[in-house]
Amino acid sequence: MRPQTLYDWVAFALVIVGALAWGFFTFDVNILDLVLEAIWDPLDNIVFALIALAGIYMLVRAFMRSDE
Repeated sequence: MRPQTLYDWVAFALVIVGALAWGFFTFDVNILDLVLEAIWDPLDNIVFALIALAGIYMLVRAFMRSDE
């Protein structure tokens, strides 16, 4: 599925960030916590919640019937 709308692009970017975060997490490094905690402590939790919502959005878009 290629991103078409602004929502698609935002969700796509968040899913990529989430995938990279999981990649770092396999080496016991929470990269989002390291980067975002210096700005504001709860910010990493908010970003993880947005990543989860973006993943759900992408799943719904992937399985929706397109009328193209």
